[in-house]
Amino acid sequence: MSGQPASVAGANAQVAGGKVVAGGDGVRRLAWLTGVSTAALGLAAFAVISLGRSLITMTYLNVKFFDQVDPFSRAVSYYVFVDQARRLFTATLFTVVLATIAVLAGIRWIGIRLGGPTVVFFGVWCVSLTLCAIFPTDDAPTIQSASGMIHQIAGASLFVSLPLAGSALAYRLRAYPGWERVARIVRRTSLIAAGLALSYLIARLPDLYPSLVFVDFFDARGISGLIQRVLFGLEIVVLMILAVRLLEACAVKMRDRRRRTRAIAGSTP
Repeated sequence: MSGQPASVAGANAQVAGGKVVAGGDGVRRLAWLTGVSTAALGLAAFAVISLGRSLITMTYLNVKFFDQVDPFSRAVSYYVFVDQARRLFTATLFTVVLATIAVLAGIRWIGIRLGGPTVVFFGVWCVSLTLCAIFPTDDAPTIQSASGMIHQIAGASLFVSLPLAGSALAYRLRAYPGWERVARIVRRTSLIAAGLALSYLIARLPDLYPSLVFVDFFDARGISGLIQRVLFGLEIVVLMILAVRLLEACAVKMRDRRRRTRAIAGSTP
């Protein structure tokens, strides 16, 4: 092996007929890493497509069923009471859950450590979305059933948890080369989402606690539905930003590893 590049010697490549055999440790490792990148690439692609479809579906629901569910004053949860919208809305919530899991799995697979707070907050987000899909809200401004209570608690949890999850993940991502810009964008977007989440919760207080007295000037129920839609859309955008960056990172890693594999094969006599 004297005279070969150090990378080839270090790879411990086995040669047969002038070609690298899969039994070489270096090539085997590169093949395994390429497989991991391919899997992460698939997860990222699934997430991008799913999140894009979710945004399109929510936009469709807002336009198509404008007369049945006022997008300015009524929450998206009321789509479950419209026959043609119920399945689309419920499917969208489950799709966002799956896309979130795909993004996190892909990020972890390429070697980025998520950290405990990130996992917990994203876990709350996914569980809350699932509960909102399973337990419909009450067809009334106030809570009137156990299902409605679960839905309201889960809804409040999901709108708060995603901004916290985004901020926690952004803190981790800033330590990884190539992810610094995304970390800044995710952090800033999460802060905006946190402000919208607080605004929405305040706007819902008169309905949740009708016994309290609110000054008309601070009564934002007329635009609470709009605030919620912008918030939910922004939270999906946060996930989309992560998914797109993951897709790019996986593609770059795959190209680099294929180039390295060809280099090892080409350097072997």
